[in-house]
Amino acid sequence: MLMLPEIIVVCSAALVLLADMLCAERKRVIITPIAAAGLASAMLALMIFVPQTGSMFGGRFVLDSVAWWFKIFFTFSGLITVLLSLDLLDGRTAVRATGIGFRGEYYSVLLATISGMMFLISARDIITLYVSLELATIPLFILAAWRRDDVRSGEAGLKYVIIGAMASAFVLYGLGLFYGITGSTTIANVSSQLKNTPALWLMAAMLTAGIGFKLTIVPFHFWAADVYQGAPAPVTAYLSVASKGAGLAFMFQLFYGIGREFIADASLFIAVFAAITMTLGNTVAIVQSNIKRFMAFSAISQAGYLIMGFLSSDSGGAAAMIFYMLVYAVTNLTVFACIIWYSNQTGKETIEDYRGLSRTNPAIALAMMLGLFGLSGIPPLSGFVGKFFLFSVASKAGYHWLVAVAAVNSTISLYYYLRIVRQMYIEPVDENAIKLPITPTLAITLTALTVAAVIMGIVPMLYETIAKEVVQAVILGK
Repeated sequence: MLMLPEIIVVCSAALVLLADMLCAERKRVIITPIAAAGLASAMLALMIFVPQTGSMFGGRFVLDSVAWWFKIFFTFSGLITVLLSLDLLDGRTAVRATGIGFRGEYYSVLLATISGMMFLISARDIITLYVSLELATIPLFILAAWRRDDVRSGEAGLKYVIIGAMASAFVLYGLGLFYGITGSTTIANVSSQLKNTPALWLMAAMLTAGIGFKLTIVPFHFWAADVYQGAPAPVTAYLSVASKGAGLAFMFQLFYGIGREFIADASLFIAVFAAITMTLGNTVAIVQSNIKRFMAFSAISQAGYLIMGFLSSDSGGAAAMIFYMLVYAVTNLTVFACIIWYSNQTGKETIEDYRGLSRTNPAIALAMMLGLFGLSGIPPLSGFVGKFFLFSVASKAGYHWLVAVAAVNSTISLYYYLRIVRQMYIEPVDENAIKLPITPTLAITLTALTVAAVIMGIVPMLYETIAKEVVQAVILGK
């Protein structure tokens, strides 16, 4: 059954709510295993469907290689978030004020947004596409404002919902124009009917504004820093990867499902957006002191690198973007795992608070350093390989100036990532600093993420596997 992974995730969300409602307080520890098992089962179901492609509901729901890779990405990101949230939700924190509680509702809302993202990448009808996007987005508003007793979390949720509603309106109007131009809601039947008209470019502008919000592309990035800082740390980690993945999935539907013939016409705009986004993200990150705001601007800069893949209309660009999203998820979640752990234990969130961490907790410092170097693109880590493929796409498309801009920005990013490494390894440790405890769940999760970040750089054969499969879905339409 092609929709089995989505059904598993939805049923897991319902089961989590039932367990939270029916179980006594001391037995609610089963909620986290239920959520984790549901996502792991969905990933297993996806593994079973590796050789399969097909459609349901008259072609409105499609499973192909592109959808498969994105669903692996969404379930993996969700599973890691569930594990990273465990300490906060179960109250095992050194600083009580950082706890976010309500684990049953928390996991059910998290699973709901994951299911929306999974439906989004398989949707082949603009109505289903929009409903899936809203199902993926609205729960994120709730998660951002989860800490009801924290003013910053409430502010983050309010800003997120206001700007998110505006972005959704742009998307809805853009899709409305799409229906008005073509007279149909089915993507497969109308892509050939689009013509280069002013209405088409107005539609593209509205959809760009809406999707730019999800991907944190300049100038639609204003929400990111405040929301990242105010939201609970595990939610920030999830936002930084899964929200970006949902935006990329939506762009895949539009670029490769609807407007593949117009990619060449829009390539200059894409290149300009990429250059401005990566430059602003990197330069503003230099002056940040709060580490979550720092990671927000890091995420903005990464979006600039990511959309370089759309400069090519063939499978090379699509495969490079999917591979980079996987790389970004692993490296970014590695860093956020360390941030979440340190925030849980100390309640501190400034970069200067990490001074001397290599002397008190050398394993955590090493994992965080590898994650930061991966984000900056230092070889032989996976970030270098991911950026290499994206830079190659831009170069083959003739945008050598963009490759030069991206290379300079990568150098700038190395400087500000090294700020954290300097605090951990060079700055003297605080006199009152002690070795902080690490839970087994966090240790296993962080080890797995770090090893994956290194292996994906040393053995980048995954990219070739993605490219071979994506060419079937993107180019041949199989």
